[in-house]
Amino acid sequence: MKIKDKIYCTGIGVYSGQLTKKKSYIVEEIDTENVKVQNDEGKLRWYSQFFFSADNEPEITSINIDDPIENIESDAIEVTITFSNKVKYWMTFTTPKYLDKILDEESYFSSKHFMIIKHLTEESIKSTVLKLDEQDELIENCQKY
Repeated sequence: MKIKDKIYCTGIGVYSGQLTKKKSYIVEEIDTENVKVQNDEGKLRWYSQFFFSADNEPEITSINIDDPIENIESDAIEVTITFSNKVKYWMTFTTPKYLDKILDEESYFSSKHFMIIKHLTEESIKSTVLKLDEQDELIENCQKY
Protein backbone atom coordinates (compact mmCIF):
# COMPACT_ATOMS: atom_id res chain seq x y z
CA MET A 1 0.00 0.00 0.00
CA LYS A 2 1.14 3.50 -0.85
CA ILE A 3 -0.26 7.00 -0.45
CA LYS A 4 -3.02 7.68 -3.03
CA ASP A 5 -3.60 3.93 -3.64
CA LYS A 6 -7.21 2.77 -3.87
CA ILE A 7 -7.92 0.17 -1.21
CA TYR A 8 -11.07 -1.79 -0.38
CA CYS A 9 -12.64 -2.33 3.00
CA THR A 10 -12.72 -6.04 3.84
CA GLY A 11 -14.54 -5.73 7.16
CA ILE A 12 -15.89 -2.97 9.37
CA GLY A 13 -15.26 -4.36 12.85
CA VAL A 14 -16.48 -1.78 15.36
CA TYR A 15 -16.57 0.99 12.73
CA SER A 16 -20.19 0.68 11.59
CA GLY A 17 -21.21 4.00 10.07
CA GLN A 18 -17.57 4.93 9.44
CA LEU A 19 -16.58 2.21 6.95
CA THR A 20 -18.51 0.17 4.40
CA LYS A 21 -17.41 -3.32 3.48
CA LYS A 22 -16.26 -3.61 -0.16
CA LYS A 23 -16.23 0.18 -0.61
CA SER A 24 -13.06 1.76 -1.97
CA TYR A 25 -11.07 4.37 -0.08
CA ILE A 26 -7.97 6.39 -0.99
CA VAL A 27 -4.89 6.13 1.24
CA GLU A 28 -4.07 9.62 2.52
CA GLU A 29 -1.31 8.60 4.96
CA ILE A 30 0.26 5.31 5.98
CA ASP A 31 2.43 3.89 8.74
CA THR A 32 3.58 0.37 9.56
CA GLU A 33 0.17 -0.85 10.81
CA ASN A 34 -2.41 1.81 9.93
CA VAL A 35 -3.80 3.83 7.04
CA LYS A 36 -5.51 7.20 7.12
CA VAL A 37 -8.55 7.41 4.86
CA GLN A 38 -11.57 9.66 4.50
CA ASN A 39 -14.32 7.61 6.12
CA ASP A 40 -18.05 7.49 5.31
CA GLU A 41 -18.62 10.47 7.62
CA GLY A 42 -16.20 12.53 5.50
CA LYS A 43 -13.57 12.58 8.25
CA LEU A 44 -9.90 11.66 7.89
CA ARG A 45 -9.25 8.86 10.39
CA TRP A 46 -6.63 6.22 11.06
CA TYR A 47 -7.68 2.56 10.75
CA SER A 48 -5.74 -0.68 10.98
CA GLN A 49 -4.52 -2.01 7.64
CA PHE A 50 -6.25 -5.23 8.73
CA PHE A 51 -9.57 -3.76 7.50
CA PHE A 52 -8.33 -3.13 3.94
CA SER A 53 -7.01 -4.90 0.87
CA ALA A 54 -5.76 -3.84 -2.55
CA ASP A 55 -8.25 -6.33 -4.06
CA ASN A 56 -12.00 -6.00 -3.88
CA GLU A 57 -13.95 -9.01 -2.63
CA PRO A 58 -16.84 -10.41 -4.66
CA GLU A 59 -20.24 -8.93 -3.78
CA ILE A 60 -23.46 -10.76 -2.99
CA THR A 61 -25.59 -10.74 -6.13
CA SER A 62 -28.51 -12.80 -4.82
CA ILE A 63 -29.95 -14.34 -1.68
CA ASN A 64 -32.38 -17.07 -2.69
CA ILE A 65 -34.76 -18.70 -0.21
CA ASP A 66 -34.83 -22.24 -1.58
CA ASP A 67 -37.76 -23.61 0.43
CA PRO A 68 -41.20 -22.19 1.08
CA ILE A 69 -41.58 -20.68 4.53
CA GLU A 70 -44.53 -22.60 5.93
CA ASN A 71 -44.25 -21.62 9.58
CA ILE A 72 -42.32 -18.45 10.47
CA GLU A 73 -41.94 -19.57 14.10
CA SER A 74 -41.01 -23.24 13.66
CA ASP A 75 -39.34 -24.37 10.47
CA ALA A 76 -35.99 -24.91 8.78
CA ILE A 77 -35.20 -23.71 5.27
CA GLU A 78 -32.18 -23.61 3.01
CA VAL A 79 -30.86 -20.39 1.52
CA THR A 80 -28.46 -20.01 -1.42
CA ILE A 81 -26.14 -17.02 -1.59
CA THR A 82 -24.53 -16.17 -4.94
CA PHE A 83 -21.55 -13.84 -5.32
CA SER A 84 -20.43 -11.69 -8.26
CA ASN A 85 -17.68 -14.22 -9.06
CA LYS A 86 -20.46 -16.85 -9.56
CA VAL A 87 -19.45 -18.80 -6.43
CA LYS A 88 -22.42 -20.11 -4.44
CA TYR A 89 -22.81 -20.96 -0.78
CA TRP A 90 -25.74 -22.31 1.18
CA MET A 91 -26.88 -22.31 4.76
CA THR A 92 -29.92 -23.37 6.73
CA PHE A 93 -32.04 -20.96 8.72
CA THR A 94 -34.14 -22.26 11.56
CA THR A 95 -35.93 -21.08 14.68
CA PRO A 96 -35.57 -21.91 18.38
CA LYS A 97 -39.01 -23.56 18.38
CA TYR A 98 -37.97 -25.86 15.53
CA LEU A 99 -34.88 -26.91 17.49
CA ASP A 100 -37.02 -27.55 20.56
CA LYS A 101 -39.16 -29.87 18.47
CA ILE A 102 -36.08 -31.76 17.25
CA LEU A 103 -34.73 -32.04 20.81
CA ASP A 104 -38.05 -33.50 21.97
CA GLU A 105 -37.36 -36.41 19.61
CA GLU A 106 -33.54 -36.64 19.87
CA SER A 107 -31.11 -36.29 22.77
CA TYR A 108 -28.86 -33.85 20.89
CA PHE A 109 -28.62 -31.69 17.80
CA SER A 110 -25.39 -31.05 15.94
CA SER A 111 -25.03 -29.24 12.66
CA LYS A 112 -22.81 -26.79 10.87
CA HIS A 113 -24.11 -24.01 8.68
CA PHE A 114 -27.25 -23.42 10.73
CA MET A 115 -28.36 -19.92 11.59
CA ILE A 116 -30.95 -19.58 14.33
CA ILE A 117 -33.29 -16.60 14.09
CA LYS A 118 -36.49 -15.84 15.97
CA HIS A 119 -38.83 -15.66 12.94
CA LEU A 120 -38.33 -16.96 9.41
CA THR A 121 -39.25 -14.11 7.12
CA GLU A 122 -37.64 -13.04 3.86
CA GLU A 123 -36.64 -9.74 5.46
CA SER A 124 -35.06 -11.32 8.56
CA ILE A 125 -33.17 -13.89 6.49
CA LYS A 126 -31.78 -11.35 4.03
CA SER A 127 -30.85 -8.84 6.72
CA THR A 128 -29.06 -11.60 8.67
CA VAL A 129 -27.06 -12.64 5.59
CA LEU A 130 -26.07 -9.03 4.91
CA LYS A 131 -25.12 -8.43 8.55
CA LEU A 132 -22.98 -11.59 8.60
CA ASP A 133 -21.27 -10.45 5.40
CA GLU A 134 -20.69 -6.98 6.82
CA GLN A 135 -19.06 -8.49 9.91
CA ASP A 136 -16.95 -10.94 7.85
CA GLU A 137 -18.75 -13.96 9.36
CA LEU A 138 -20.82 -15.10 6.38
CA ILE A 139 -18.46 -17.55 4.68
CA GLU A 140 -17.56 -19.32 7.92
CA ASN A 141 -21.29 -19.92 8.55
CA CYS A 142 -21.98 -21.28 5.06
CA GLN A 143 -21.19 -24.37 3.04
CA LYS A 144 -19.78 -23.95 -0.47
CA TYR A 145 -21.71 -25.64 -3.27
